[in-house]
Amino acid sequence: MEYDIHILNSNNVIRTSWKLINIELGKDNKNYGIQSVNINGRSTSNHQIIINALNKHFTTIPDMINQNICANYCLTKISVNNQNKLVYSLKHAFQNSFPSVKYHCTTTKETENIITYFKSSNCFGYDQVPTQLPKLCPHFTSSSLNYKRNTTLFTGVFPDRLKYAIIRPLFKKGNKNDVSNYRPISILTSIQMFLKK
Repeated sequence: MEYDIHILNSNNVIRTSWKLINIELGKDNKNYGIQSVNINGRSTSNHQIIINALNKHFTTIPDMINQNICANYCLTKISVNNQNKLVYSLKHAFQNSFPSVKYHCTTTKETENIITYFKSSNCFGYDQVPTQLPKLCPHFTSSSLNYKRNTTLFTGVFPDRLKYAIIRPLFKKGNKNDVSNYRPISILTSIQMFLKK
């Protein structure tokens, strides 16, 4: 009877039904936390130690990628059609200044199209505004988002507050107790997604 009440009072009968079925099958996915990890050969379930270990691992990933790029692509000669050419890494490419670029203002209509392009979702970032909300009223939200887009394009400054994201560890494969088997995913706010598109 309790499940009947849940289903009758839900906005999405199918989603609620599957959620209840998964609970009965023991597939309730509410437990997102990592229970324990191995650090220096010792297992720990202290959440602060786990967070620090994941943070340390996630912050070393860009350095590892950069080292691999430099090791594989730094200034080497290749022969293409009997001509010797230099291949530069991204590090060398960004040493020179970029040519000036002329921006054209985006229109409110373009911003509305971007808003309607996104899939409706109840997920949200730290601001707790789901992407579904701006999609419900694009005529009201597009003007302010368009203003923010144009300001960002012309000043070249992305607002600091919109650089924040919720970082979640995503298990890839292997041993769940090994920190290196997790990858970081960034959960952005809906406004960040609309501005970056």
